Amino acid sequence: MELWALFAASLLALLSAFYSVRLAWQSYSFNDISTGNDATPLWIPQLGMAVGTLVLFIAFVDEFVSQWRGRPARAGGEQLRNE
Repeated sequence: MELWALFAASLLALLSAFYSVRLAWQSYSFNDISTGNDATPLWIPQLGMAVGTLVLFIAFVDEFVSQWRGRPARAGGEQLRNE
C-alpha cells in the first residue's frame, strides 16, 4: 500500500512540477508582468514554485525507490544498517 501511495504522490508531484515549470516558461516567453505598481515579471516568483515542485518530485521518487528496494527509512532520514 505504501508503494502505491508513493507512486501516486510521485505522479502528482511530476504533474505539478511539469505545469509549474511550463507556466514559468510561458510567463517568461510572453513577458508577463504583474498588475501592481512595481510591474514585476511573473516568471520570477513562479520560478520558486517550479523549483519547489521539482524538489518535491525528486524526494518522492527517492523515497519510492528506497521502499522498492526494501530499505526502511528511520525518522530524520537515517537508514538502517546491517552491522
